[in-house]
Amino acid sequence: MIPKELDETDIKIINALKKNGRISMTDLGRQVYLTSQAVKNRLERLQDLGIVERYTVNVNCPVFGYAVHGIFELTLSEDKRSDFLAFVKTTEYHILHCYAVDDGRKIFIDAHFDSESSRAALLTALSAYGSCQLHPVTAEIHSNHPADE
Repeated sequence: MIPKELDETDIKIINALKKNGRISMTDLGRQVYLTSQAVKNRLERLQDLGIVERYTVNVNCPVFGYAVHGIFELTLSEDKRSDFLAFVKTTEYHILHCYAVDDGRKIFIDAHFDSESSRAALLTALSAYGSCQLHPVTAEIHSNHPADE
């Protein structure tokens, strides 16, 4: 569902930024048939509306020695939530994403590791907060289609 504040040009700007967050305002303007200043103004409006929040970089983790990847499914024990949140905020593990789903007791953690033993160590550490299952990632599948096109 597209917010009512957005028009077709806004959607094109968002999709172009999803593909290349470093695109220049001049090049972006060419793609959406606006001047660079008009694109900059629209982008600032999208930020003010909270639609565009930040610009990020996706790092190729294996290049930095993190060739082992895993998704952890943790069902938190009732009394361990605050301890778990403190652990996630202070851990040295390379956690990319941590999501609470359903009632907040089910947690999915996406993390990269330099070794199988490091991945196993996080599984052990997470087990202190509830029931934990490891789903080893065997391949990453990339979509060529932005969600809002």
